[in-house]
Amino acid sequence: MKSNNSSQLQKEIYVSGFIRSYWIAFITIMSTLKTCLSIIFTRKTDKNSYRTKVDHILQSWGKRLLDIIHTQVKVVGKENLQFTPGRAYMVMCSHTSNYDIPATFAVLPGSIRMLAKKELKKIPIFGRAIESSEMLFIDRQNRKQAIKDLAEAKQKMEDGIILWVAPEGTRTLGRGKVGKLKKGGFHVAVDTDAIIIPIAFRGIDDLQLREKLAWHINKTIECHIGTPIDSRGYDKKNLNQLLQVVESQFKSLVGSEQSS
Repeated sequence: MKSNNSSQLQKEIYVSGFIRSYWIAFITIMSTLKTCLSIIFTRKTDKNSYRTKVDHILQSWGKRLLDIIHTQVKVVGKENLQFTPGRAYMVMCSHTSNYDIPATFAVLPGSIRMLAKKELKKIPIFGRAIESSEMLFIDRQNRKQAIKDLAEAKQKMEDGIILWVAPEGTRTLGRGKVGKLKKGGFHVAVDTDAIIIPIAFRGIDDLQLREKLAWHINKTIECHIGTPIDSRGYDKKNLNQLLQVVESQFKSLVGSEQSS
């Protein structure tokens, strides 16, 4: 009888966790859908100050997703966020979690926008929202289109858009690890004469567990902001040197044992 009571208690705890996890997932999806619709509506109805309003919408979305799991963010290195009007800026972020993007929107000032894959345009509502929010697309499979895309990207960046890029391309597994950096974002940085600001989040990798639908709540994570790097000191011939400079900062920012 005692064994049966113990089994029942474990089952109730599991069911309670199961329900809460799916509730978090549901609220997260609905918040994202609401954000997409708000961006589309704002772009249609406000032609003058829509960028500032979209900034606010995206920042609120990022904070809301963190609030759902009761997560706080401590920012380290705020003094490195110095923006000169008329210059192009790119935030390069280490990528260890689905929360890297919302956390960036939540804590960094300015008009942060992603470098997005053109395939995302095909997703209903979401694709329309990312276009309406001035996310940037660069089609490197089509040279003529790539030239146009880069020209538009540079113009928007000089006009105040801060481009967010995850040079690892996909999430890197393991705390304190830095994956192999891909050259695509670095080509864009050199082509647009961008100042690169490396950032990394510590403690964000296990907010959402990969092996099952589960979250860690009531956590404090850290956003570490690195030293800005002016890409005008580099060109296509020494692109690997620029990549290595960013990689070195990433290892330091994530607290990697690889940096020793």
